[in-house]
Amino acid sequence: MVLANYQPQEVFKHFETISQIPRGSYNEKAVSDYIAKFAKDVGCKTIQDNWNNLVIFKPGTAGYEDKPAIILQAHLDMVCEKNADTVHDFLADPLDLYVDGDFIKACGTTLGADNGLGVAYCMALLESTSIQHPPLEIVLTIEEETGMAGAINLDASVLSGKRMINFDNSREKEFILGCASGSVMEYLLPGDWDAVAPDNIAYSISVKGLTGGHSGGDIHRERGNALRIMGNILAEIGGSLRVANISGGMMVNAIPREAIATIVLPKDEADKALGILENCCANLADEYRATDSELVVSWVQDSVGKALTANCSRKLIASLTLLPFGVQQMSMEMEGLVNASCNIGVIETLHEGVKISLMARAASRPHTQRMETQIINLAALTAAQVKVLRRTPPWPYNPQSELLKTAIECYKPIFDRDVELKAIHGGLECGAFLEKIPSLDIIAVGPIIIDLHTPQERLSISSTEKMWNFVQALLKVV
Repeated sequence: MVLANYQPQEVFKHFETISQIPRGSYNEKAVSDYIAKFAKDVGCKTIQDNWNNLVIFKPGTAGYEDKPAIILQAHLDMVCEKNADTVHDFLADPLDLYVDGDFIKACGTTLGADNGLGVAYCMALLESTSIQHPPLEIVLTIEEETGMAGAINLDASVLSGKRMINFDNSREKEFILGCASGSVMEYLLPGDWDAVAPDNIAYSISVKGLTGGHSGGDIHRERGNALRIMGNILAEIGGSLRVANISGGMMVNAIPREAIATIVLPKDEADKALGILENCCANLADEYRATDSELVVSWVQDSVGKALTANCSRKLIASLTLLPFGVQQMSMEMEGLVNASCNIGVIETLHEGVKISLMARAASRPHTQRMETQIINLAALTAAQVKVLRRTPPWPYNPQSELLKTAIECYKPIFDRDVELKAIHGGLECGAFLEKIPSLDIIAVGPIIIDLHTPQERLSISSTEKMWNFVQALLKVV
């Protein structure tokens, strides 16, 4: 075991074990089955629903049996991102963990500390015979990363707790007390295809090396989006360009780091196009030198038999350059908080056309509705079809939280500083739970996790131990 000599061992042994079980979104059954068996083996009543959500009940320890139950919540799935040169099958392969100083990482892939570390905390509490706590109702959900289907479809009537600690926080210094609403959409541009004329030449253009990141937590950092950059490059080339194939991005809630497009154009336009590509390289390197210093644009000659018509290609390029991306509005009430944003996350070339997947986030539903309207209006001009796949509710801040007051008192002795109180632009399942249990008192806590949703994701070992000590201290007094 890679983590056998690191503390807290009772947490890391479970984190390393579930890291050997593939658990990307939509592929959580194996890890759900494993934890359901584990919970039953340690003597806890366990409900596994048809979605593979888990609700696990552990009685209070001696002296705490009659205290009100508290809900502990984390999600089973992880974002599956890897570097282009990494050979890894997220449906079959275990994560390859290693330690670098104070950080745990995975070779060439996301680490899954978001939210596997929260799951490991819950498993350690289930197994413990020494930690004092009230009755625990542990809820582990599926598909959080792709729209929170697990939390939305959970039967919360089995829960009695009126307080909840969510472990989906990557900022040790902060308690999260509110989050954004979300809307996941598909934008399908119908495709008309024509044969490529003999006097045409094809090039495959690649955009790689971007930093990427979380489409909520990192959207304000102005990092490059490979799909937007590709759209701008194709718009610069212009002329008689036609798109034969385009793909990029892996998850709708991750800022895409890579994209590739195959284009065709008349041979007499090739020299001009290559000159534009050279110019784009220089301009992009300068534009993104502070945020994406490893950005590389490259191209090679290719061959294809068919491509989208010129009209379809123009509509595609217009869509990539006009669909909302990045910060749309900053909060006027909380300094530094994004109020509304949109991420162009994934693009795929299909038989029926080109599909673009997007995720809008906002502090309230009216904000996300306005972005939905903007996308629908663009679709009306390009003849695209728009589907809203999922909407997730916001979690509004509760200034009267009793759980928060208790948590603040427990925090300072362990961390030797005052905790910061934050609302975030990312989405958490707390809003879905609040809709089901309107009186629910919630905070979200967690250790330091950096570069979530990217292959650079890393988890602080020392922070994991401090947060584990905090969780134990908090459970003694809630």
